[in-house]
Amino acid sequence: MENTVYYLPGRNGKIATGLGEGITERGFNLKGRETPESFKGLEFQGQLDLIASDLKAGFWTEDSKIVAVSYGAYLLMHTLSGLDVYPGSILLLSPVLGAVSNPGTLRYYSPPRPNKLMEMIDANSFPKPNHIEMHVGEKDWQCPPDRVVRCANAVGGVCTVVPGKGHDLGKDYVSPVLQKWLLT
Repeated sequence: MENTVYYLPGRNGKIATGLGEGITERGFNLKGRETPESFKGLEFQGQLDLIASDLKAGFWTEDSKIVAVSYGAYLLMHTLSGLDVYPGSILLLSPVLGAVSNPGTLRYYSPPRPNKLMEMIDANSFPKPNHIEMHVGEKDWQCPPDRVVRCANAVGGVCTVVPGKGHDLGKDYVSPVLQKWLLT
């Protein structure tokens, strides 16, 4: 779909607000899935199957663009792990790639299939997308920067670690990144 971006926001994110609004302000149409609203009642594999169906139906060309944030990136990466090499461009912001813990704050986060992505990355078996760009905050405990850099390197992508930022990269950082990425 020409001039349309497939967007997967983070958990409880809305398609038309925040980053989605930034995409439409730049003249692009939006398609995608809100999480978890559109997934109520679906098992994890069902969620991945739905995303795969969306991508194959309209976003599987060299001109296709996907933006995914946080848990939306986790869903996307799991979806892509079971498909052929993605031919379009992908932008991941603060991508969750598996289970993490923060001993200092006693916080722990473990999504479904918490080790699968990094096992595939380490085994060099993840299908390398045509173009993938990742951005992660230096202080992001949910998306450890070393893990995101390792993932980007393994799939032939580009990763930027944003100094001083946590999980929320902020509009001041994301806006110019989005502008540049949409135009390439």
